[in-house]
Amino acid sequence: MKNQWNQFPFVLRRKILLTFLAGLASIALSLIIFIITTDHILLVLGSIIFLASLVLVRSLWSTIARGQYEIVEGVCSSVISPVIRRYRKIQLIDGQGAERTLLLSKSAKFQIGARYRFYFQTGSRPVVGNDYLDAALSTNSFLGYEALGEPAVPEEQAKENG
Repeated sequence: MKNQWNQFPFVLRRKILLTFLAGLASIALSLIIFIITTDHILLVLGSIIFLASLVLVRSLWSTIARGQYEIVEGVCSSVISPVIRRYRKIQLIDGQGAERTLLLSKSAKFQIGARYRFYFQTGSRPVVGNDYLDAALSTNSFLGYEALGEPAVPEEQAKENG
């Protein structure tokens, strides 16, 4: 199990760990408040959140352990933020020059020209054709992303090569 944990990408390990810690914090806080005020309802709600986080951690673990995720990697070519929507359109250009469009949360910050690696759960990203519906239906398939840094400037590449 520990060997398996070390083989998971850092971004996905962090997601599992933070999900578990959020549930643990929920039950700990509700237990402290229960001891002080004997609020049974808050204790039950904290317990439900903790159990839900354990279910989510187990689901994430099995998805990652089975390799049921895909990696999308490329250079960010544009970021479009529709005014009323809760998502951003991220245009990526991969290593072969193919362009992909991803719909992601507005809370994530992206820089044009930077390289990114995105992790998605395989087989669960439906495409309806409507941007809003695609974004709404694909929220559970997004597992995380990591910045890989700025791409090298062509002059720097020429210096390195010769």
